[in-house]
Amino acid sequence: MSTILVTGHQNPDNDAIMSAVMFAQLKNALNDGNTYVPCRLGPLPKETALVLEKWGIEEPQLIEGIEPPAEGEERQQVILTDHNELGQSVPGRENANVIGLVDHHRVANFETAQPPFIVVLPWGSSCTVISYLFDAYGIEPTDAQVACLLAAMMTDTVMLKSPTTTDADRRFAARWGERLGVDPVEYGKEIFKSRGSGDFTPEQMVARDIKCFTIGGKDLYIGQYETVDGAAALKELPAIREAMEAYRVEKGAAGVVLLVTDILEEGSQVLLTGDTEVAQRGLGIKDKPEGVWMPGVLSRKKQVAAPIIAAGN
Repeated sequence: MSTILVTGHQNPDNDAIMSAVMFAQLKNALNDGNTYVPCRLGPLPKETALVLEKWGIEEPQLIEGIEPPAEGEERQQVILTDHNELGQSVPGRENANVIGLVDHHRVANFETAQPPFIVVLPWGSSCTVISYLFDAYGIEPTDAQVACLLAAMMTDTVMLKSPTTTDADRRFAARWGERLGVDPVEYGKEIFKSRGSGDFTPEQMVARDIKCFTIGGKDLYIGQYETVDGAAALKELPAIREAMEAYRVEKGAAGVVLLVTDILEEGSQVLLTGDTEVAQRGLGIKDKPEGVWMPGVLSRKKQVAAPIIAAGN
């Protein structure tokens, strides 16, 4: 049979890594004769590494890209989690056969040669979707798997505070919290705190969780740095702005938007560089040197990317 790669997006966050690992484990438990290998497209977030280590789960394999098949060989088969847009995906995706998708984002420039397995639900986390799939397949997750699923759900829904949070997220969070004997929100706080407020350079704050969106033929990168101490992070503002512009130039992008999200204050300082007219129009803001504070803005997907995309259409 085949070895199938399961991978989240570039610049992976907790949900991208955990969804790839958990879905690969679920598929292997179903024992269809194939081997499902979880992969990552960048460094492990600190909180992810700590949870995987605590529960004795092997880190996913780092891959740089997918090469064209040698003559006479079949294309590599790939399942995508937590993303589907080409600009966010594994380099060389066009050399692979995408046979599956598990996601909770909009679907864009996604095309396959054969009918794929697709589960895309408008929930707060890809790991909530995978929790549902454990139930659908009749597989009871282990405590280790529950811990990983809940960790990703708490970070991606910002401890159930994000407007992307649904009743499905709340139900699974309560269920997994009861299973582990923890309060889900308190568990989420510990996950966020494990990142450390001063552990990231300005370059890492920009690049560690950033996604490319092609809007009106131009590439706009939208990044998010979540912290429990936004004021401390913004002391590095000049260096952050320099890092944003350097990243824009490196990627050849039109513009970069960075959210410095203060989890405890429940809002984001929005910083922009380059050609961000469509972003400013979509968000209803004007760029300022110190950035723009947007109270209640916690979700890149729903509160930032969606209105910007709408403004560019």
